[in-house]
Amino acid sequence: MISLFSRKKHGREDGDATRRHILETAVRLFAEHGYADTTSKMICKEAGVNIAAVNYHFGSRDDLYRAVLEDVHEHIVNEREMAVIMGAGLSAEERLGMVLDAYIRIIYDSHGWHSRIWAHELIAPSALGGPAFLESTLTKEHSISLLISEITGIPMGDPALYCCVVTVMAPYLIMLCVQRDMARTLVPLFHYRGEDVNVYFKELIFSGLKSFAARWKAGDLPPAEALPEACDNEA
Repeated sequence: MISLFSRKKHGREDGDATRRHILETAVRLFAEHGYADTTSKMICKEAGVNIAAVNYHFGSRDDLYRAVLEDVHEHIVNEREMAVIMGAGLSAEERLGMVLDAYIRIIYDSHGWHSRIWAHELIAPSALGGPAFLESTLTKEHSISLLISEITGIPMGDPALYCCVVTVMAPYLIMLCVQRDMARTLVPLFHYRGEDVNVYFKELIFSGLKSFAARWKAGDLPPAEALPEACDNEA
């Protein structure tokens, strides 16, 4: 009985290891070549498996790419991690700092395959990504908006708050979208330690938010007028 259970356990572990190996290979290839130019044949050759193994573990190439997108979300500040940060008994500024620390770790990852796919989907969404993939990203953006609203006192829905969110996230999104093999040429910041770079980022961000919030509270900022089509959509 023990030997039988042992064989089943090892079989399960071997199957899980094979699935993980195929997934990791697919993440790298999709990141390097994009969804359209990454074929099942390429994945099988690189992973050292046959198409039957891919179909057994994932069903199809499209299903494999869906699994890749799920894996990407797990690496780019997943919802569980965001929930832990949001629920931490810390100030809004400290919690936002934790979010930004998480992003800088992803940016300075030695390979950055997941961030490349995430950037691909943001810039040119695939048929399997698109709005469904971005939904989780928007959930994270909502959490960040809540933190910035708490820090600045600017209410949710105010265009001034949207500007704050874009300003806070812009440097991280730009660096995420730069491919690692081009990064050191295009973004000299990659020559320095991520933790040190983030100290500067956070100093600029929190100083800027404090100054902007003070002007907003004092009524020194002109009102933002909505475009006619936006008013029509709301109606």
